[in-house]
Amino acid sequence: MTTNNIPDLLIISQGSAFMVNSLENNIKKEGIYVTRCEPTVRNVDENIDGKDIVLLFAGDFIKNSSGLLSYITSKCADECNHFCIVGYPNEIAEIEKEVDISRISAEFTRPFDMKEFTAKIKSIAYRESAAPKAEVKSGSANGRRHSILMCDDDMMFLKMVQEWLHEAYNITIVKTGIMAVPFALNNTPDLILLDFEMPVMNGPKVLEALREDKKTAQIPVVFLTGHSDKDSVMEVMKMRPQGYLLKSTKKEDIIASVDNFFATGQWKNIQA
Repeated sequence: MTTNNIPDLLIISQGSAFMVNSLENNIKKEGIYVTRCEPTVRNVDENIDGKDIVLLFAGDFIKNSSGLLSYITSKCADECNHFCIVGYPNEIAEIEKEVDISRISAEFTRPFDMKEFTAKIKSIAYRESAAPKAEVKSGSANGRRHSILMCDDDMMFLKMVQEWLHEAYNITIVKTGIMAVPFALNNTPDLILLDFEMPVMNGPKVLEALREDKKTAQIPVVFLTGHSDKDSVMEVMKMRPQGYLLKSTKKEDIIASVDNFFATGQWKNIQA
């Protein structure tokens, strides 16, 4: 892991493409250690220990790499490493079929702006330096960072709010209600931010399933909604969640609402 405040990053790529060399050089310029290895379980196993970030540069090998992807995400989850991926849209789609998207810290769809990529990687790499301050601010009484499960079929919204809250809380994101229920059963998050309208298994169905199981019945649930009119809000509150959060709410108000909830145990709805 980070030594003398210098982060360590592992690039997993097949061969030595020009793009990979460019990524490596730009990352090194930010004062980050970089190691590279081939995309096999054996090579990854020999190099992944102690890395702060694992960057997978996708290629044709992705189609037959379910075992490798499973190993990488499991290893990153166990050691709290950040897992990032670079690839074309179809390659990223293949990875998302095999990997729980909550395990992915960042996705970079080719083509992309190299400066933005480097800035994002730098931000993730040095994120740990802010963690102690965040824990003092928003941790629970025993010093543990509060965990939040976010469930929404809008990935852009999920990623945006995750970025806003990640410095103070452990954030897990899932894009379907079917994924949310088993995660809650196995991990018992401190708060669930749940989209009210989703295909297949919507927010009310998820909440109903959670309330029926003793393990999840007491987990606080706040519905996410894009509708601010009175009738829509009343429909949301019929299920008696802890509260609701309008998706149009400003960044600073969302952060303040979550902070206030963990400080007081009560969710304060923000009126439109």
